[in-house]
Amino acid sequence: MSGTRSVRPQRCHQVRADTLFNQIRFKCRTCDEWHEGLPSPGWDYPIQYLAVSAEERPNRVQLTTDICVIDGDQFFVRANLPIHIHHSDKPLTWGIWVSLSKESFERFQELFHDEGRLAGDVFFGWLCAAIPGYPDTQLLKTRIHIQPWPDRPLVELEPTDHPLSVDYQQGISVGRALELVQPFVERIDA
Repeated sequence: MSGTRSVRPQRCHQVRADTLFNQIRFKCRTCDEWHEGLPSPGWDYPIQYLAVSAEERPNRVQLTTDICVIDGDQFFVRANLPIHIHHSDKPLTWGIWVSLSKESFERFQELFHDEGRLAGDVFFGWLCAAIPGYPDTQLLKTRIHIQPWPDRPLVELEPTDHPLSVDYQQGISVGRALELVQPFVERIDA
């Protein structure tokens, strides 16, 4: 009987969390438009991009929505870092940047443009984003997992005692998810 009690509340919480996310409307600070659902915050460039002056960027930086190369020797790819939200089927997904070695970046480029690509290839990388709500998140160790075309790769954080890694490993509450996305939205209506 006690096993039944522990299962039912979790199921009820899951329904409520996903129902809440489906009812959320938020005004995006980037595009100033209203959207529905839980925001998926992301960055348009790796943090290292800011170390290059605006005047020098056209000559030193190659930047697209998926890759960034600085001075021909720093290589970055955009990937998704999903954080499980307790009692929800939907993760909080961060659109982050990760640095790769030249060899890994070249292989990534081959795979990224292959419409027949399958999941499977994995690359070591370093996180290159300052995620609000956490102490310094730059240069945490990661593994980039290639996904079937056309999906962006997924990031796996190395298990450490860093709060972001702990949240990645253990998941977060609905309240924590809403708290973390707050800096990216002008207003949330639920």
